[in-house]
Amino acid sequence: KSSLKSFEIKIDSWEKAARDRTSWRSLLRKGAKSCEAARQAASVLRRQKRKASAHESQTVATISCPHCPRLFKARIGLTSHLRVH
Repeated sequence: KSSLKSFEIKIDSWEKAARDRTSWRSLLRKGAKSCEAARQAASVLRRQKRKASAHESQTVATISCPHCPRLFKARIGLTSHLRVH
């Protein structure tokens, strides 16, 4: 049923349409094209959303070294840096 819905084929009359092979094949081809176009459009939207959120979530360096003015985004960076001092 989900494939028929995604191919935009009516669930209640698909058996009747399948009896005529040529029209059934053309119906399947049209449905496959529309399904693939919708899938690709959804994929593009998901990618744009993912890429937009990646740019927004950049962290700001807030941890500072007590010995110099250097800033760090993560505590492990400060720990590694303090080995030098």
